[in-house]
Amino acid sequence: MRADAELPREVAALILAAFDRYHHHFRAISRRAKRRFETRDWQGMQRDSSRRLMLYNLYSGRAVDGSRSRLGERVLDTDLWAGIREQYRTLSADRWDAEIARTFFNSVTRRTFTTVGVRPDIEFLGPELDERGAFSEERLSLHTFQTLDIPPALVETVLKDVGFKAPFADLEREAELVAASARRQFMPVTPDGHEPEDFIPLLEMIPEPFFRNKGAYLVGRWRVGKEIYPFVLALCHPEEGITVDALLTTSNDVSGVFGFSRSYFHADVDRPRGVVEFIGSILPHKRRDELYTSIGYNRHGKTELYRTLSEHLKRPGARFEAAEGAKGMVMIVFTLPSLNVVFKVIRDRIAAPKRTTRRAVRERYRLVFLRDRVGRLVDAQEFEGLEFPASRFADEVLLELEQEAGRTVRATSGSVAFDHLYTQRLMTPLDVYLRRADPEAARRIVLDYGQAIKDLAAANVFPGDFLLKNFGVTRHGRVIFYDYDELCLVTDCRFRKMPEAVHPEDELAAQSWFGVGEDDIFPEEFPRFLGLAPELLATFRATHGDLFEVEFWEDMQRRQHAGEIMDFIPYPASCCLRPLARSRRAP
Repeated sequence: MRADAELPREVAALILAAFDRYHHHFRAISRRAKRRFETRDWQGMQRDSSRRLMLYNLYSGRAVDGSRSRLGERVLDTDLWAGIREQYRTLSADRWDAEIARTFFNSVTRRTFTTVGVRPDIEFLGPELDERGAFSEERLSLHTFQTLDIPPALVETVLKDVGFKAPFADLEREAELVAASARRQFMPVTPDGHEPEDFIPLLEMIPEPFFRNKGAYLVGRWRVGKEIYPFVLALCHPEEGITVDALLTTSNDVSGVFGFSRSYFHADVDRPRGVVEFIGSILPHKRRDELYTSIGYNRHGKTELYRTLSEHLKRPGARFEAAEGAKGMVMIVFTLPSLNVVFKVIRDRIAAPKRTTRRAVRERYRLVFLRDRVGRLVDAQEFEGLEFPASRFADEVLLELEQEAGRTVRATSGSVAFDHLYTQRLMTPLDVYLRRADPEAARRIVLDYGQAIKDLAAANVFPGDFLLKNFGVTRHGRVIFYDYDELCLVTDCRFRKMPEAVHPEDELAAQSWFGVGEDDIFPEEFPRFLGLAPELLATFRATHGDLFEVEFWEDMQRRQHAGEIMDFIPYPASCCLRPLARSRRAP
């Protein structure tokens, strides 16, 4: 009896120990990013990014196996698991990472019970996830400077506080550039006519840098009374030494850095909730789930997204509706109008001319998850076992799900259960955007469409399908690729020139008169598939015509095989401190 009474606490401790091992490993990899940046080990940084993404399943799987072994025949005893949950709640109550630890517990129970919907008796839901009141950002160890100005000496202090072991190219010069830019942007907002103690601004910096790809970011804010302005320094490390590439002082500019089409940051975060609240103060329009995801806690980001979704579904009249744009041949796509998210379910039958399978589609989404998204691939969150009220679905959406996705969707009179679906950020489909845009906006977006294809190629990603409907436009006017069912690596393709016809009638034949392999790509044919109006195609060709040439793609392959890692700048050129700073961007 004594052993049985102690069982809930033992299993709770076992799961928490698995979480601690996960989080220790997660933070160790995150801390290593600083050394990667100092030594310019960009390939090592890429490897670490993939490794860190695989940790969660590894350690949560071990927790599932350990709890099954300890519980034996009682592994599905819900009363016992309710006791385990309460013990886990007590054990995690005083932790700064409690919300992450409790999401980990939920993952263990959901995998154990293959839960559909939610189980309040054995999961942490709502306020229980982060009930501890001491999560406030004020508990962060910020570096704080009270000053009426941002002089070079203060900037030098901020840069030195990071403790880089690699030298700056010219620390004094970097500080002067930042200070001059800050003075131009911030001094006009300093109020006049008050006592100094009423308005002396505060510069507050998170001590640890945020690393991604080949860049480092010092994240802070400039507080003037009740007003808060971002103060984010973007650093790079060319051969001559560390330099400050840009100063970002608006929410729009910083939003791109923490965007949903970027890979997750590596930062040594011991208080995730506090960091999220701090970043949220300079990005007030970002949802909390997006911020957790951006700093690497994508599993808890999913938890926060589900909470937000549940709140939206409680609103009067809320219902899922068909997403804007052409219907996909591979996915059923629907959305909730009040939430800027789309939901994607793989169809049971994928019709010709598509040559793919459910398994292949999931593998491609997995490939995107593990790769550098370079600001051109939307992040996709994968969910299993979701359930929503049937009354919250528009009739046409429910009918399509029942008829086209019956293998993974089960609809009853009261609910709709999903074995599997993806969520992505809602964007305006590129074809829809171009139909509505004025000529100048359409021209600008078409040029960014070409740049998006080039950025993807520089990251060794070939979209496979260039149709406009497979790309979206963000609210900041950036073109992003979001349809992955034909995506592959550039290095896996064989780019060919169209052979010359031997006989005139060959070019008129219904079938190809020359052999075409499965991986053969003919860039000369791309204009036929872009679907651009003639005037926009001319605009595209004038700037990005090299995309229609084999030589461009073969050059990308050579650079990939040589191990070259290119720069992808997530902020506007106007933020850069040097006129030529943007010459580093990918072709």
